[in-house]
Amino acid sequence: MAEKRAVSSTIYVGRPDLIELGDDVDYEEIDEALGAAAASATEITILGGFYSVGPLVSLCCKVKKSKRKTCRIKIAVGLEASAMIPRTWQDMRQLRRDLLDSGFRDVTVAIVDRAPVHFHTKLFRFLHTTRPVWFVGSANPGSERHELMIRLSGRHEALSDYVAAVFNKAVDVKEKPPAIEIGTLRDFFLAGMLCHKPPVQRLFTFDAFNFDVHQREVLATALAGSSGVNHASPKTQGFGFNLRSPLTFEGEDPLAAESPKGRIQFRPYSVDTALGWWMPQFFAQEIKGKVRNDEEARERRLAEIGDALRSTQGEATVRTAFQSHIDSMEEFLNKHQIEARSVTGRDLKFERFLASRVKALSDPETIRRHARSLTFASMPDIWTDGSAVKEFESSFFEDVAYRAAGTNQHRVVKSILFRLDDESLTTGEDLAEAFKASIAEDHWADSDWEE
Repeated sequence: MAEKRAVSSTIYVGRPDLIELGDDVDYEEIDEALGAAAASATEITILGGFYSVGPLVSLCCKVKKSKRKTCRIKIAVGLEASAMIPRTWQDMRQLRRDLLDSGFRDVTVAIVDRAPVHFHTKLFRFLHTTRPVWFVGSANPGSERHELMIRLSGRHEALSDYVAAVFNKAVDVKEKPPAIEIGTLRDFFLAGMLCHKPPVQRLFTFDAFNFDVHQREVLATALAGSSGVNHASPKTQGFGFNLRSPLTFEGEDPLAAESPKGRIQFRPYSVDTALGWWMPQFFAQEIKGKVRNDEEARERRLAEIGDALRSTQGEATVRTAFQSHIDSMEEFLNKHQIEARSVTGRDLKFERFLASRVKALSDPETIRRHARSLTFASMPDIWTDGSAVKEFESSFFEDVAYRAAGTNQHRVVKSILFRLDDESLTTGEDLAEAFKASIAEDHWADSDWEE
């Protein structure tokens, strides 16, 4: 006699507050139901279109530690894009290691290729000796969205066959990942990063005087030559006192704007877009190394300045320098007949300024933040938002077209133009269509980037 299959009358919902689901509805929270089903499972199978490593591990670890050695784990997830192969393989291999470290012995983690379409299934099967419990619906483990699933109890031949077909098709993460094939604009852009130059914070400048717009104009003219004002920051609006100026250190100053270390050239390797500067992974690895060295040098110098400011000698030095700045600044203003007002409560405000800088440069995290010279972020997958995609792709190829018309074509632009080899392509629209067709016919590879 065939085993009876039962569909639970209870529905399983994530974030029911979105629709204000009332107590009159027979529902349970998805995470609680999945956790309860996993606790006594002898086998856990999870199929997910998307993934998050932490929630997957947490769900499996609902199994008691004493039972994990004999509990089998099978997980298959989808691959978002060809460019995501390295990241997805890395994450899923980490997931497998985490599960093995948690005490499980029989762990299979696999990835379903994106060709010809993305794997989007969400299914959980918890086997309790011989009787399975299924959850099928919209939820991935750890989802913070509103989700809905239904629960089936008992054997289901079609679902079992479906799960078997998935793992027959999926590639075990113990195997070598497939080669990256960049044949679409989506794959091309996801194989890049966004980079951003953090704003320069006025960490060391204190404005001792107030200037109106006219006075700043007079100052700008006067500053064309040597001002004679000690320890000044002439590039700031207030022509302020430079706290770092009186402190001397050995070697080149990595914090100075004119220092070669302070000028990491990232724009030749990137394209200006609606989302910021886009840079191919191929170049990003090289630039990241330079940024890391630069930021380490900046951190060391900031720590040295902090040490100097905390010393008795350093404190006396900056106080003397500040008074020298005030005296020479007043002489300079009188010479040029600029009637600027001193900042109200200047001495007290300077003491507070000095104390705040000493405190900031005593905190490693604050030092790291001020030492940043360039930040990187993974390119987000915006290709479910047609408007965002249009804006981003248009801005990318418009910048390529603009640079292509110039005499100094940087490496990214030069690589794209070399591939297309068609001087008649002068607009962003023409370049976009031609490039899209080119990589569809002959996939883009790292070797296409101009050295």
